[in-house]
Amino acid sequence: MSKTEISRFLMQGTFTGKLATVKEDGSSHVVPIWFVLDKRNSRDRIGDIILTTGDTSVKANNIQRDNRVSICVDDQIPPFSFVTIFGRAKIYPYKQKEVLKWSTEIAERYMGKHNAEAYGKRNSEEGLVLVRIKPTRIIAEKDIAAWD
Repeated sequence: MSKTEISRFLMQGTFTGKLATVKEDGSSHVVPIWFVLDKRNSRDRIGDIILTTGDTSVKANNIQRDNRVSICVDDQIPPFSFVTIFGRAKIYPYKQKEVLKWSTEIAERYMGKHNAEAYGKRNSEEGLVLVRIKPTRIIAEKDIAAWD
């Protein structure tokens, strides 16, 4: 896939990401996430992946200790496509205005425009942090079960 196709695929509908972080014992911790792309200042990149999480969540603790992450987003409908992103995550301290902005954008994607404000407020309370993932490597395949 081209970078344009990857960006389009990642933001298609309500595809969730499966975020893998590294636990203290070196094993992986994988959870589904809601996310959006921040394409500002991303001329030749797909943009940064933005999500929110609790500041004491397992993923937040893992990222604070080891910022290496990977995310897989896949299409469950034939002919099947997927994007796997490897990157470095950074947790930003709680700033209500910033967390509200991104929580509302994420909520609009997953819950619709008319629910975005309510979900954005609910998901921007103190104790939630912003996570920004800068991709370092991407594997993307489309139509992997096609017959041609």
